[in-house]
Amino acid sequence: MWSADELIVAPGTADGSGARSIVRIAGDGLASLLASLFQPFDAGGHAGGGSPPSVVATHLGELLAADWGPVPVEVLHWPGPAGPIGGPLAEVHLPCSAPLVDALIAAACRHGARVARGGEFTLRAFLAGRLDLVQAEAVLAVVEAGTPAELSAALDRLAGGSGATLRRLRDDLLDLLADVEASIDFADETTPDASPGLDDEGRHALAARIERTAQALAAARAALAGRGIAGADVPRVVLVGPPNVGKSSLYNALTKRDAALVADARGTTRDRLETRLELAIPDAGAAPCVLVDVAGMVGFEEVRPAHRNADAPGDDPAVEAEAVARRALADADVVVACHDAEAGIPPRAEPSQRRPRIDVLTRCDRVAIPGMGEARSSSAIIATSSVTGEGLAALTAAIATAVSRLPPRASPATVRLADGLDTAAAAVAAAREMMSRDVAAGSLDEALLAGHLRVAAESLGEVTGVELGPDLLDRVFSRHCIGK
Repeated sequence: MWSADELIVAPGTADGSGARSIVRIAGDGLASLLASLFQPFDAGGHAGGGSPPSVVATHLGELLAADWGPVPVEVLHWPGPAGPIGGPLAEVHLPCSAPLVDALIAAACRHGARVARGGEFTLRAFLAGRLDLVQAEAVLAVVEAGTPAELSAALDRLAGGSGATLRRLRDDLLDLLADVEASIDFADETTPDASPGLDDEGRHALAARIERTAQALAAARAALAGRGIAGADVPRVVLVGPPNVGKSSLYNALTKRDAALVADARGTTRDRLETRLELAIPDAGAAPCVLVDVAGMVGFEEVRPAHRNADAPGDDPAVEAEAVARRALADADVVVACHDAEAGIPPRAEPSQRRPRIDVLTRCDRVAIPGMGEARSSSAIIATSSVTGEGLAALTAAIATAVSRLPPRASPATVRLADGLDTAAAAVAAAREMMSRDVAAGSLDEALLAGHLRVAAESLGEVTGVELGPDLLDRVFSRHCIGK
């Protein structure tokens, strides 16, 4: 049986180089475990519950010092219950070393801890009331942010602005619901304190309050849509292909700036480059997207969707660059597959059921190969040259068309938030329409009105985590990283 008091441990920082690594430990028996792992460890007599947090300068104890020596570490210790997760929590800051982190986690597990599940620290913070559900999902959005706009939107939600707005709206709806239910006049009620129902003045006041709530919901929905347009939910178009195939030259030509380094050498591109584009669609406005250039990959056609927290790529820069490229490809909404014209026209690729793919011949100015004329006029492959500009307009149009046909791109948290707001807004709209019709007629079905307001309040309750469906916690927190 799962318990929020179990002793758990997990790395709190991603794999890779850096100055420090963090290991998180939480749960009952934390102080005793820390005293076993580190010497000396006092923290004010191991700081019992209710004590303030402390920073303890210490070093590895006998359990680890035999292999690692007395490595100095710092322990940020929250005894609880006033800490970030509502219970005992420690963050161990130690030199960045993957073997050392693994050894520390293994020692903790040998002395009563277990490795935390994905999102378990965030889940404990949510259950303790330190985070609402909007903030808890924002933790994942911060980890997965791929652009400054995505990070900004995620940090806004993590700061609590969205959740606070939704809680205020829900409180307003509950006040409305209480007032309406108090006014219900049952025909068979004969007790002296039976409510006489709403008079004309009360109905007009109620209608005004419902109108204000509808406007506030509309503003919340507009704010959510605005954050999506800002970049968090913009489709990603990723240029992929073997090394030294001309992707970076094509990227520079499409973005009209020399952002990507270009050279006739394999492995020139190491990092992921991104540029937002506003592609025009005839008679349909603009199609925003993010164009992404990544390192070359061999066998990129075989890539399948992958989680961002895939196995660490290691210390080889080339291997690390390809790992970054494959993660970018896994997140792509549209793939532009680049083929070198000097290698000949590739076989026609089978259409993907998961996402659109556009096949492109690059550097067509360099060669004249059999079948090039057919390729230039074919809809199956677009012949391009970043030097002469050939095919760039056709490629831009193809990308714009593919992007415009995509379903809305949004994280599961954004979809759930938007769905809850839409449901609440529809229920309030029904209540507003009912008030407009019935007030003019001089009558009002308070029971039906209360039903609409209850649906709206419950929808916002599910969004913020006040009211939870049986599988909601699992769906939300199972996507989080281990250690978060």
